[in-house]
Formats: sequence, structure tokens, C-alpha cells
Amino acid sequence: MPRNDSGNGRRENGQQSALPIDRRSYLIAAGAAVGLGGVAAREASAATERRGIRFDRVVDMVEDAGCDPTGGTPCDEALRAAAADNTLLKFPAGTYKLTEQNVVLGKTNLGFLGEGNVQFTVPAGFNEKALVVDNGTGLLFENIDLDLTADGATPGLHFGADDDLEVHDIEFVGQGIHPDSDPRDGGNGNPDVTNAFTPIVRSPDGTGNVSNVVAKNDGLMGAYNAGDGRVGVWIGVTTQGTVTLKNCRFEGFPNNGLYCSRTNGVVRIEGGEFSNNDISQVRIGSEGSYVDGGTLTVDAGASTSPNPNDMLNGRGVRLEVGSLDTAGPEVRNCDITIADVPHSGGGVVASGDIGSFTALDTRINVSPAGVRGVLAKDPTGGSYTTDPPYDGTLRNVSVTGAVGDTAAIELRKRPQSVIDGCCVQTDGDGVEIVDSDGAAVRNTTLNVAGQPVVTDNATIDTAAISNGGRCPMPNDATASPDSFENTLTIEAAPGADYELAVSGTLESNASFGATDDPNDELTGSSASGQVGGGGRDSYTYTGTITKLLLHGGVNLYHDGQPVDPADYLSNTVTIESQSSATYEITASDGIAKSEAMGAADPNDSISGRTATGQVGKGGRDSYAYPGEITDIAIDGDATVYHNGAVIDPDEFGVGGTLTIEGAPGADYEIEANESLERTTAANATVDPNDSVSGQRATGQVGGGGRDSYAFTSEITRLVLDGGANLYYGGKPVDPADYLPNTVTIESQSSATYEITTSDGIVKSAVVGPADPNDSINGRTAVGQVGKGGRDSYAYPGKITNIDIDGDATVYRNETVLETPEQL
Repeated sequence: MPRNDSGNGRRENGQQSALPIDRRSYLIAAGAAVGLGGVAAREASAATERRGIRFDRVVDMVEDAGCDPTGGTPCDEALRAAAADNTLLKFPAGTYKLTEQNVVLGKTNLGFLGEGNVQFTVPAGFNEKALVVDNGTGLLFENIDLDLTADGATPGLHFGADDDLEVHDIEFVGQGIHPDSDPRDGGNGNPDVTNAFTPIVRSPDGTGNVSNVVAKNDGLMGAYNAGDGRVGVWIGVTTQGTVTLKNCRFEGFPNNGLYCSRTNGVVRIEGGEFSNNDISQVRIGSEGSYVDGGTLTVDAGASTSPNPNDMLNGRGVRLEVGSLDTAGPEVRNCDITIADVPHSGGGVVASGDIGSFTALDTRINVSPAGVRGVLAKDPTGGSYTTDPPYDGTLRNVSVTGAVGDTAAIELRKRPQSVIDGCCVQTDGDGVEIVDSDGAAVRNTTLNVAGQPVVTDNATIDTAAISNGGRCPMPNDATASPDSFENTLTIEAAPGADYELAVSGTLESNASFGATDDPNDELTGSSASGQVGGGGRDSYTYTGTITKLLLHGGVNLYHDGQPVDPADYLSNTVTIESQSSATYEITASDGIAKSEAMGAADPNDSISGRTATGQVGKGGRDSYAYPGEITDIAIDGDATVYHNGAVIDPDEFGVGGTLTIEGAPGADYEIEANESLERTTAANATVDPNDSVSGQRATGQVGGGGRDSYAFTSEITRLVLDGGANLYYGGKPVDPADYLPNTVTIESQSSATYEITTSDGIVKSAVVGPADPNDSINGRTAVGQVGKGGRDSYAYPGKITNIDIDGDATVYRNETVLETPEQL
């Protein structure tokens, strides 16, 4: 069992399989407070706090609850009965037998804590989630292992909370192989095998912390089972918040080690080891997600799975999102090794459904011929469509090894991509750029036997390419400590004050003619100073630039070469006018002139966070900035571009845009938990009959008409009277992606239903297609299902009434409920 210093579904379409809940389990969980009477009377401990969660009572699960620590008698019923609000369940050292799926729902501040060596065991052939705790807030599970050594046992753990999810120091002990799994679809039915671990954070503002979770699954390679094979960690669409996985270890899973890509939440993987998992070691995709400091290895010779040479695709990091239109994941500071493997897509693979991505400060070594260190696939022709931009950014990435007749780095249809400060040392080609105009390769070592740079239908920029030198390898202690450092030089033209911050380390130096001025200040990863006419200040840094404030005129240099700030800052904004327009733009962390889209006007001015200027007669002014646009004012006729794509300027500084389109027409009410503003985004009109007051808006849309609202955070109320289509960011969406709850009615025979909610209800395709024959009137949905059909709805509040006539199964957030009244 892993310990730290503190001591003590899931398919290719992104959906999870429905969670069965038997009536006895559900009723015991729901009524746990009744069963606590005897337990509470025997409690010996008072209130306590652990991992930031406060508990009013502590229950000893042996002395107070009567569990058997020898594993002789099942502990299921006692566990469910003791699980109550504000309660910490302490398990003394021992073994506790679980014989069925245990479901605990809707609790606040519930904890499970092992004292010493504690294990939960399951019987032979157990292929369910042994413990499901969800739909509450404040959940702790710590220092308890799950034993799957019983013959054919493949149990899992499912922990969900709106906020404050804390899971630490767990080991899955044993080998997770379902007896009916058949590698490479050989013909035994290939069952749906339970995932090892499912953490969920349901609130967009919620957080979950997971650390020191270990699972050496040693499963069957090739038993992907069309997406139903066993996954190490599954994080899907039900997660809307942020989950951090720290110092975890997952090995030998047939369906991805960490499958954390198809979510609208944020997944942060920090440190850890991930090895010999089929399909990928780590799989992420959503905006803000990253893997940082991980060690990823594929080596069949070192695998302890029974059939390592049946592996289907031993990738390192796979970046993909499926049908979700989100992008921007990052791979940072990782060591990735692809050694002995029958097939691998690459060390870092950006799939065809991912837009922008970044790899920083990462070392990749590949041995099998034909395996690329970095491969970015064509994002325009896959099964799913994602919006531009499609660029990839590689900085300080090293690729070594034997790639054979391929290129170490290959980018396809990724215009404006940047490969900077990288190092390639292989027996094949260095970098291959296909159909990607505007890409750049610079300040890079390409010590290769083949062609340093290969282009196919692409016009690119190259600068400062070196053809000799040694490149760092994963875990190479002899690599130069300066291998991944950059130097930024600020030159006064004629003079400027500045503020600079980076995501990594920052040090001042005297390179490229700079002076080390004692009046400048450097604290951690931030610096501030000034340069006079022609003077220079230089800084060596790692990571990315997160702040650049300039008061006055400057020139910027990277490793001694003049650069466009857009190459090193994360965003650009461009103002274009065919007639005439003036503008003022303010950014949160500074703004700098740029030649993005072919424009940088010296007549315009910048003061700190604000740029002012004018454009006319087809002219363009462009700026780069590292943070967010907080305010933009335009006087005149102008087109605005954000990262090369046309945007409604009203959309800057807000979290998203919801558009309601009449189909054929609808009255509506909408509320957000923060700001709500009208906008003309997505071809909407601003109707004087509509009204906005604070966080609430009401209005109406006729056939084909549109109303758009910019909002931050989440929608808390959406009531529609009539038929309407919904769009997010101008794209048609399933409301389930942006409303917190779903309800689904399914019938194998026939059933009619009526569902009423507190804050509105809309049709959804979360568990199948939405039925156009059913109807919604305000807060109430009416319809019928039969012959295996399903009707799904999304809603932001609560279900206040549900009536069902006939035989039907009810799902809430994709989980089966025995009684509809529990909604």
C-alpha cells in the first residue's frame, strides 16, 4: 500500500455504461441516518478535520459499527448504515469483506480512513464497482487498499463529489483480468470490464485531489474490447471541475492507463509513473489539462502482463477529445520511452480531433523503427470535427532514438505551429511539416542521418538550425542543465519600463550585450526593471511567458534573434477595417505589438496593459498577449480576430456564449451564477423586447431568430416555452454538456412520463438521440418511450415531480435509480 508523510461507459463516444443500483443498496444508503442511532450512541471520538474536510463524528468501524476485521463476515451493510453526513469512518488494521456493490449518495463531509494496513476484499468473479460514493460534497477516502486477488475479480472504486474530493494512498492489489476477456477480439463475447478508479468532480468550480494511487493491473494486452476493456483511471463528461492526480502509478491496463480526455473538466497529472498500458499511458484533451513531470514507458520486455506482444498501440501521451470541442492540453517536463513494442503511434500523439496543443521541456526516446517522437495528425478529416486553431507548439522537446524511414517530429495540417529550442538526434529525418503554412522551426538542433527539415505543400520559416550536437534522453543525468533554457532580451527603443513573469524558472544574465542592472528586481519567476535607449536586459527562463507588461517602446529578442511576440505569447488579437476605426484594448497581463496576420503598426501605442490605435483602408493592427482581454472598445467599422479566427469582440472577457434559436419559436428565461450580457454573437439580434437584469434574462425568439448571451461560469436556470435549438460558441450543442444534471427514461416495453423541474428542462442526447416527438412546456417535459428506446433531458436545478405510467428504468446523471422518487 502506498503511504505518504501524512500517515494515516467509458466508451469511444465518451459515455459511461449505466451504473446498476439494486433496491436494497439504494434504500440503505438513502436512509443511513436511521441506522446510525446505535452507532452514534457508542461513539468515543469527537469532531475532527482531515485534508480540509471537517467531520462532526468519528465512527470506529469495528467497535462502533460491528465490522469484522478478519474478513470472515461481510461488512457491506454496516458500511452503508454508518455512512452519514459529517462522519469519518475509521477502519482499524485488518481485512474487510465486501460482497456486493455498495452505493452511498448525497452525503456531505463523509470520510473513509484506514488506520494501518487496511484492505477491502471482493469475491471471485466480482466485476462491479465495490464502492460508489457520489452526489454529495466533501468526500475523503484514504489509506485503504482494494484486494482483487480473488479469481477473476475486476472490482473498481467510484468517488464523486460536487467539491472537496480527497483520495489518497490506495493500492489495487492483484491482477485485473476478467475470465471472459479475449485479446484482439478473438471471440468470447468480450465483456464490459469495470474500470479500476473513477474520480468525479461535478461542480465547475469544484476540486478533487488524488495522490499516491497505485494499480499494477498486469492485464491482457489487446483486450481493448471495443472500448469496454478495463481502464486504470476514467474521467469523462460527468466531471466539470478540476481533478489533480499526483504521484500515481498505473501499469498493465488494456484500455488506457489514464483515460482522462473526454471531459469538459480540467485534469492535472503531476508526477507519477505510467507504463505498459495498451492504447496510451496518459490520455488528456480538455482546455487547461496537462501532464507534468510524468515518467511514461512502453517496453514489452519489462512488462509483467501475460501477453505483452499482443499490445494494440503502445502510445505515450494521446491528446484527443472525441466529440467535445475543447483544446489546449499540455505535456510538460516528461520522460517518455517507447522501447520494445509491436506497434506504437508515437511518444506524443495529437489525434485528428484535437485543436491546439503544447509540449514543453520533454525528453522522448523511441527504439522501434517507424515510431515518431511527436505526431500531430490531420485535424480536418477525422470522425469528429473540432474548431481551429490547429497549431502545435513544441519548445525544448528532445527526440532521440531510431525512427527509421520516418521523421522524429511530424505535423500534418497544423498551420502556424512552432518548433523552437528543440533537439532531434535520430537515424531518420528530423522534422516533417505537411500542409501547414506559416509553421516555424528555429533555434533547434537537428542531428539526423536523413533530411533535417522535410516540407510537403507547406511554406515555413526556419532560423538558427544546428546540425550537430548531443540531445538529452529520458532520465539522462549527463544532459546539459541548460538544454531546455531560453533567453529573452528586452531592448529599449527608445526606452521602457517592464514587468516579466514565466511559468518556470527565471534568472537575469548579461548575454547578448545586456547589462545586469542592480536597479532591476527579480523575485522567483517574476522580474521588473527598465531599459534606456538602446540598452538591453536579458533573462534566461524555462516554461512559458505568463506576463509581459511594457511601458514604452521595445524590441524583443529570443536567444539573440529578433522575434515577433506572438511566437512566445499565448494569444493574438487583430483589428481590421475596410473604412476606418479606432480602438483601445486592455489585457490582464500585458500586450505587445505583433506581426501576426501580417501587421504591426509603429504609429500605434502601448502603455502597460493597454494598446490604442487606428486602422483603415484594409489595414490590420495585431497584438500578442499572455493572459486575457479584459476590455475592448472599437469606434468605427472593424473586424476582430482572436488567434486568427473572426470573433465578436463582445465575447472577450466572458466564459462562453449561449445562443437560443427559435424552432419555430420560444419564450425563455435564463440565469447564470455570475455575469450575463446580451451579445450579437452567432448572428443574434439585440431585441428591445428582451430584458437583462443582473444575472437573469427573459425574452422570445421567432422562427429562425436568435438571441445570444455571454456568461461566465455556469447556467443555473433555463426555461423554454416552445421549440428552440441551443448553440454554445456558435456551435450546436447537447445541453447536457453545459447543464449540471441529466435524467433519462428507458423502457423495453412501453411507458409515458411527465417530468417537472425547478429551473427548466431541455432535450438532450446524453444517453442516445433526443426524440423530437416529445414536448417541453416551461419546466415540464412530456413524452413516451418503448421497445428499448430512451428519452434524455438536461436540467440546471432539481426535479420537483416525476410521473411514469408503465415499465421504465430511470437514470440520473447516467446512473440507474431503483425508484424515480429519489430524483
